Amino acid sequence: MVKNDIVSKECVEACLEIFDSIRSELALTPGEGSLLETLAASGIEMADCYRKDAKNFIEMNDYTTAFAAINYAHAWIGCFTELGLFDSEPGDELYKRLESYEDKDGSAISDEKMAKYLDITTKARKKLKIASPVRSFDRRLALHFLDTSESYFKDAIDYRRDDDYVRAFAAVNYAHAWLDGGARIGLFDVEEDDVLFTLFE
Repeated sequence: MVKNDIVSKECVEACLEIFDSIRSELALTPGEGSLLETLAASGIEMADCYRKDAKNFIEMNDYTTAFAAINYAHAWIGCFTELGLFDSEPGDELYKRLESYEDKDGSAISDEKMAKYLDITTKARKKLKIASPVRSFDRRLALHFLDTSESYFKDAIDYRRDDDYVRAFAAVNYAHAWLDGGARIGLFDVEEDDVLFTLFE
């Protein structure tokens, strides 16, 4: 099998187009002025922030990091939609919708970059602790977030083993976003770590 490790501008722009379509239809579900509205608004803020990062990286011709950012943004929408905070249909993960792009004039995902992103997510996985009491609903949510992240992380490892670095790179970003979202919501105690996680305040 040929190594799939090039992220082209065309690929990133296709992901942005899908993301923008989903984002344009997105609405908050919590009532105006409620505490959950504040939390939902922070989820939109994060998705929009990573969308903006993707655009900035494209302007710098760094398609690999732009690809990471847009997949991360989409994962935030999926995470908050599953919680019922967004009225949205995020659909399949962006990396599952990728076609084969002929333009190989893009950014390569190096072994070092792939290893770095897997390592960052591994550190995040090891750092967090479930914050909720054992017999609480929040505990169930926290375990769901962990299971979802683990599933994406496993996908990343499997794709990397198959030399599909593009999908592996996207999957590890989904894995980390679910941990990050859980930390922002308060499902995980991350010891105020605002390097591995994006905290609410």
